[in-house]
Amino acid sequence: MIYKILDKKEIGELKEELSCGLPGTAKIYYVIRNALDDNLSGFEVVVDNWPKWNCILLRPESSDKVLNYFKQTHICHTKSVSALKYFLQRPGLIDWSQPINFTGVPSDVIPVLSEVCRKHGGQITSKESRLMYAWSRPTPPDMPTIPDGVTLSALKPEHAKVLKSDWAKQSNADELEGYFRSVIEKFESSCLLDKNGRILAYICMQYNGSIAMIYVLPEFRKEGYFDILISDLTRKLLAKSDIAYGFIPSNDTSLINTSRKLGFEWVPQGNMTWTRFTPNVPRKQQQRAAFESSPVSDVFPENLDTLLKNQLGVPLVNI
Repeated sequence: MIYKILDKKEIGELKEELSCGLPGTAKIYYVIRNALDDNLSGFEVVVDNWPKWNCILLRPESSDKVLNYFKQTHICHTKSVSALKYFLQRPGLIDWSQPINFTGVPSDVIPVLSEVCRKHGGQITSKESRLMYAWSRPTPPDMPTIPDGVTLSALKPEHAKVLKSDWAKQSNADELEGYFRSVIEKFESSCLLDKNGRILAYICMQYNGSIAMIYVLPEFRKEGYFDILISDLTRKLLAKSDIAYGFIPSNDTSLINTSRKLGFEWVPQGNMTWTRFTPNVPRKQQQRAAFESSPVSDVFPENLDTLLKNQLGVPLVNI
């Protein structure tokens, strides 16, 4: 068997198997669940073998069937570094003539993935490793006191324009607005509003089930809003029997310490990063591509943490 594309029944069986490995399998479990629930349309679920699999790859069926910000996305999961090495090289599995964003990649797989990609020519770049932190206590976190004049609420689709404005100077801002709207409509979120309805702080989710996109207006960053948002969204997720977790850059000791104080614990099996493969192309073709459109990789997800740090001064809890 070169590889197998799973049908809906088999994807359901895979989801149930992955649920037994939570929280370590959360980043692939929630992607699979969202694919089954039609929250993440246009992806094929491919395995190296069935039913005894070692590797999972979600790849777009075609670029016109997935949302704009997922056109180049390939989502990986593996039980074995060596198995992934051979899986990725199976004929027809990946179109190496196109740019690819590999997401959900376990950090220890990066050397193997880099070796495979280099054999196919092109450039490889990887983001700093992320550490997975999850809520593992049997009871939900206590809710901090909400200041007078501030209302705890949830984001609404129309708030996507506000979130977009935080990245207004970035390329593909219109696609970011679409992304924000989609996660607001499909997943849980929390926000703090003043008496006039202005958003003071917000937090929402990503398609892999992680807590992410935390933003607090600069003048309120010492008011404890971070703790309120994290606690509220964690309680919402736990009420649905979901895992509350996020990804933190491995060198962000401040955010790691804050997460630990709140009650989140490190999950070694969940560590991950993103890798970008850019094939070598003739110079004229590069110029034409740059002229016609900017790369989707500038949109989401691997640059989002950089945008938060550079433009907003707030780190991203990203899973």
